[in-house]
Amino acid sequence: MRISWRVAVGGAAGLVGAVTWAVSSAVYQPIMEPADLRHAGGPVVQSTVESNTYWPRELRHLAVLLAVAGIVVLCRAASRAVATAVVAAGGWLIADVLLDRFDVHGTATAVVLATAATAYVAAAAFFAARLSRADTGGPAVRHVVAGTLALLAVTSLLVVTPWLEQTTPAQIRAEMTVLKVVVSVLFAVLAAVTVGRPAAHGGATIGFGLVAVVAGVFVAVGEYQFVFSYALLIAVAAALVAVVAPRVRSVAGLVGMTVLSAVCAVAAFAVMIIGGMVVGSVLTSLAGNPPINSADTDISTPLVVTLLGVAMSLLTLAVTALPAALRAVQAGPPGSPAAAG
Repeated sequence: MRISWRVAVGGAAGLVGAVTWAVSSAVYQPIMEPADLRHAGGPVVQSTVESNTYWPRELRHLAVLLAVAGIVVLCRAASRAVATAVVAAGGWLIADVLLDRFDVHGTATAVVLATAATAYVAAAAFFAARLSRADTGGPAVRHVVAGTLALLAVTSLLVVTPWLEQTTPAQIRAEMTVLKVVVSVLFAVLAAVTVGRPAAHGGATIGFGLVAVVAGVFVAVGEYQFVFSYALLIAVAAALVAVVAPRVRSVAGLVGMTVLSAVCAVAAFAVMIIGGMVVGSVLTSLAGNPPINSADTDISTPLVVTLLGVAMSLLTLAVTALPAALRAVQAGPPGSPAAAG
């Protein structure tokens, strides 16, 4: 029995997401989370932590998004499968906050969590497949899904705190290098599978995709002290154009879409930083973790990036659909003089 490329990639994303989430919850989070300070003969004083110390939370959220993205791709981006994946992600994220609050830890706990998460993904995939049956998501749905996954592939490289924190063990830094590459590549492959074989501008899709990859490599191996680099902006813009290229009819349209994507990339970073700080502080409070000190920031980007990916994909979808809509208006209804002429 042959296993399709779509099934293989979707299944791999689900498994990698489940295991990565479990390890981040029970191994990485306890290492980074500080204990409260007890002064001799005095009261317990709540400690504060440095900028983005809770980076395992970002990795956990990326893992959840990767796993549910695997379900969406497995079911050909059918609308009901997308809805099922959203519900599954919501339940998983609630459980993530609760487990963080209970301070789960240990290798045995990680194994249990990985097993439970894998079973959860499998059950969600089963229900998504049953609900969607043989349906396939329309071009608009596939475009939005692919654009969001492409943006997640690039921005997953933003998990850089392990290299900034001097207290992070060297082994974890090495593991994080591997995990970042694997997660980013899987998001990119899922996006490519969703786009499929482009009927038009295949060369542009491949070309912009390669630009995104090269820029992403510069981000991954560059100076971690300067995260929001030009390379990252280029990678985001190129990834967006690579996804939308099959929908563009002309070279001038590609140029215009490149400019629009560049503007969106710059604007998205401002939204991501502000929104990420709001989401990060709320999650830290819900999990009952020591707060970030007032001189630093508590940013959580994956959920904000997902919303930005959907918004920007809808924008590029609307822009590419506009010329056809204008032509239809100019032509008039069927049978009218304008249509006949």
